[in-house]
Amino acid sequence: MATPKVLTPFIAKSTKDCLVTNIKQGRKHTLINPVNAKPQNYYYCQTPSSQIQHALECAKQAQAAWASESPAHRASILRTAATIMSQSKDLLSEMETSDTGRVIRETKYDVDEGIECLNYYAALANTLGGEMYKLPGSNLGYTLREPLGVTVGIGAWNYPLQGALWKSVPALVFGNSMIFKPSEYTPSSALWLAECYAEAGVPEGVFQVVLGDGHVGNELVNSDLVSKISFTGSVGVGRRVYETAARGMKKVTMELGGKSPLIIFDDADLENAVSAAMLANFYSNGQVCSNGTRVFVHESIIEEFVDRLVERTKKLRIGDPKDDSIDVGPMANKDQFEKVLRYVDTGVKEGASLRYGGKRINDLPEELRDGYFLSPAIFTNCTDGMTICKEEVFGMLLSILSFSSEDEVVTRANNTEFGLAAGVFTRDLQRGHRVVDKLQAGVTWINNYNLAPMNLPWGGFKHSGIGRENGTGGVESWTQLKSVYVEMGRVECDYPK
Repeated sequence: MATPKVLTPFIAKSTKDCLVTNIKQGRKHTLINPVNAKPQNYYYCQTPSSQIQHALECAKQAQAAWASESPAHRASILRTAATIMSQSKDLLSEMETSDTGRVIRETKYDVDEGIECLNYYAALANTLGGEMYKLPGSNLGYTLREPLGVTVGIGAWNYPLQGALWKSVPALVFGNSMIFKPSEYTPSSALWLAECYAEAGVPEGVFQVVLGDGHVGNELVNSDLVSKISFTGSVGVGRRVYETAARGMKKVTMELGGKSPLIIFDDADLENAVSAAMLANFYSNGQVCSNGTRVFVHESIIEEFVDRLVERTKKLRIGDPKDDSIDVGPMANKDQFEKVLRYVDTGVKEGASLRYGGKRINDLPEELRDGYFLSPAIFTNCTDGMTICKEEVFGMLLSILSFSSEDEVVTRANNTEFGLAAGVFTRDLQRGHRVVDKLQAGVTWINNYNLAPMNLPWGGFKHSGIGRENGTGGVESWTQLKSVYVEMGRVECDYPK
């Protein structure tokens, strides 16, 4: 087993030795490998307030110079970062898998998606400008799209690399600086990204990483130097971040929880629908905010659907996530592992039928037996009022609900405080479009699920979030408009001269 190493914040004008000295008075936070429950790395909580204030001041100073660079120059640096990332694919994917427990083929895809994100915004940066308006009397008006200033990104533990990129790439390319706080469970890839940006040519202070829990995030959100916060996490924490930001009139982007519906009509391609249900519930070991955990199946095909779903789920290969042949790895941490088991117990107690799984897996090689491995849970005979059908579990727990009509299922699908995602499976594309139009969700799919191309905005309705990431939605999230009126003649004034 590799010797655990100490992780340190990435803060401008601070040496590693200085950072270690300054933070050692804090509590030691050990990162646990979810595969075997053994320590892998550690850091000291929290990044001290003095270091946070130092980082904020550095971000403020660096942002002005960074914003004065041409968009083409900033874009060229991001393209260099994309090249560095492509050369580090194996290192990064293994780092993500070690931190999160997600299987290696998924985390390799994350790296590819990160490269796409860098190149997408690098291409977009130099095409954006203001608009010109012809006004009465030969006067002119135009708009300028300007950066927001110092921004803060707060990431979640399930997709640490993706979260850091989705927030930092558009922020940086449009001239902002960012201080990023990764989840206390999964800080490794954000620290790597900071090194990558520095190597690519991002100036010191433009992207910094601080470590710690919610206390560190709260200090950042409260700072008067910060103009924008982008947060990914739970609804409860997101609400507190939003309330704090509102007191300072700060812009926010919130990507929060979900309890998304996946609707399967009687004319759907059954095999495709089963594939989507598995991807919508078991991908990333079930730890995806957009997962379609409420699977509504038309009553005429529900038995056939369930039989095929269980049959295929039994074939999933569960084990060491660094093995390319494995389909499912462990839960990311012990708390989440135990939380999912509690929801399984609740589902059974409330009358749902546990058709398959929902158990700790003990039949594993000796080196994996202490890991946080669960078999995917499939519940049938579910009703809308059950806890497992209302609350976000964030694990491999799939609830199957029967429906009989289109109007009925749309009403039931929308009967939730969440509104992040939704999916529809049908061969009738007119119905697919019609149903998606009625679903109260920010991201929807027809005949697929959980795909997130970079040019499509991502974000939720209702309690699932505010604002959008990715696509041109990212432009609006990370810039502000200034209007300029140009008078070409005399100032018309009725006041006495």
